[in-house]
Amino acid sequence: MLDTVIKIGKLYREALNAHKYHEQINHAWKDVEALRKKKDKDGNVIDTVFYELPVIDKGNTFEFNFENLKEIEDEDKQKQIYYLNFKTSKKDAEKRYLFGDIVYSHFIDNKNKLNEFGNYRLFGKWENKSSFEGAEPLNAFIKSDNIKKFRYAYRNKKEQFEMLIKSKQSIVLHFTFNTHPWYKLPNIVEDVDSIILFYKPKGKNESLVGYLEDKLDKDFIDNNNLSAKLTLNKYLYKTLGGVTPGFSEVYSYKNKVFTIDNVISLMYATQVYQDPIIRINQIGIIALPHSDKITSEEIVSFFNREQKSISTQARKEETIVLESDDIFAPLTENLFADTVKFDIIFSSIPKSPSGVFSDLIEISNIEKSLLKQVHEHILSQKAKILNRTNKAFPNTKKPFAFSVRYSFLKILGDVTKDKKKYQSHLLKVLPQLYSNTYYQDPILLPAFIEKVEYNIREGGQLFNILKYDFYFLMNIQKNNNLMKITETKSYDLGKNLGIMANRFAAWRDDCPIKSFEKSYVGNLSRRITSIEELVKFSGFLNEKLTIHGFMSKSKYIYIKDAYSSLVETINNFEGEKYNRHNCALGFFESYYGKRVSNTEQQIN
Repeated sequence: MLDTVIKIGKLYREALNAHKYHEQINHAWKDVEALRKKKDKDGNVIDTVFYELPVIDKGNTFEFNFENLKEIEDEDKQKQIYYLNFKTSKKDAEKRYLFGDIVYSHFIDNKNKLNEFGNYRLFGKWENKSSFEGAEPLNAFIKSDNIKKFRYAYRNKKEQFEMLIKSKQSIVLHFTFNTHPWYKLPNIVEDVDSIILFYKPKGKNESLVGYLEDKLDKDFIDNNNLSAKLTLNKYLYKTLGGVTPGFSEVYSYKNKVFTIDNVISLMYATQVYQDPIIRINQIGIIALPHSDKITSEEIVSFFNREQKSISTQARKEETIVLESDDIFAPLTENLFADTVKFDIIFSSIPKSPSGVFSDLIEISNIEKSLLKQVHEHILSQKAKILNRTNKAFPNTKKPFAFSVRYSFLKILGDVTKDKKKYQSHLLKVLPQLYSNTYYQDPILLPAFIEKVEYNIREGGQLFNILKYDFYFLMNIQKNNNLMKITETKSYDLGKNLGIMANRFAAWRDDCPIKSFEKSYVGNLSRRITSIEELVKFSGFLNEKLTIHGFMSKSKYIYIKDAYSSLVETINNFEGEKYNRHNCALGFFESYYGKRVSNTEQQIN
């Protein structure tokens, strides 16, 4: 999968406006938008001012044209600003200002704590040595004349610059070079890459060294040596570990040889392996497309998070429509040909933003055509279930909505934030769905029965609504055994038991025992754990029905018939093993089958 990531990074480098996808080039507007959600200690929103400052090329040096410093008020122009957020490594938090546009904000929050954001720092440990000085040790590794000239000119005007950015609570200072942004300068991004890769400071501070082991410079790269074989100095890609003889876990990043070109490509593919295209609670699904015919335009479109990503946690039920299922849509609704294959990685999303994604399961070479086939089958089953629910609930206030993840959530979810049972099962089922190997799910029926009973006790969604999520999930299995379940003797026993218990349903105005439903139906599976326990429960029901006159009245003859049928089935119970979950399903079907209550019509 590492090779797939490298190929994707290479396609990003070939894309139009490739700078947008470099791991150390950030979109200023995105940062500003995030900042607007914060407030200072007085409760004020943090507003940002944008400035444009022309840079004049004097040949041997640059000159900053402060006389023509002007505010940028055009929002479209503000949105086109990208800045270099330079780091010597992923863990480098020193905020060394090397070159280009400045994005900076500072304010005191409601905890009386100083906050600084952007690619510059002025306070705290930077009080006597700002971000500009922090990058001074890099000078010996700078081969670019443009970066050298910029830093020389900035050094002479440093106090003026820092007074300006300090005077604003939040500022974006955009430099233009002959009206063009910094990243349009010839080879400038490649020059920055050479510093990132090969910088080695004086002393033994290993956290600051460049990514690559050999001390190579820009001239080496320019002389067609991008294919030279090198090892890493530090962590760059999350799955470079594994069990390799002679390598401890700490130094597992050294167990693979890279070319310079490969490492640069990895720096363009950061979002590919760190930003899941689908998120479900703490499960992140990363999809890596690969084919010899994939284009850079297709890659950019697929990984465009602003348009394509799904935060399933935030999606509401009503947004799940018939035409798509949100765990398949990103993989099937894209520009790729049907022959493109995906490597799909299921990761654990860290609770902390600074945490590292941990890969849990990987499946390889899943063709888009197969994903479309599975998706179409799911949509056809969804259509059938929707047709049934619309007929069962013609007066519902809003339409029913079904999706794989949402139906599983309703059955396996709980009141806890982590919803471990739900997530654990999804982690097992989703790889099977994607690979078209979801044959049978033995967990589903017991979980469904458990949730129905819990909802009865707690006043949650009743069987006649929740059962359609269960049917939907059963129907998308390749070997759906629901029909076989309904043909079992256990199911038949439950069906007759439910007919008997129906007279004590809570929705009935003439229900003689109001506490029956929560006390007995809400704990049904505990009362029918075996044939012997079922006999006891049926005897209890027969006694209560007799006491309240139901067994002697002719209009309730169907109850007496159900009891007789139950007794006959028990006496002739052979040829199969009793299953309390099959029995419970039969019970709930008949117990709730006579009528859909007004309450249920309004719940949805």
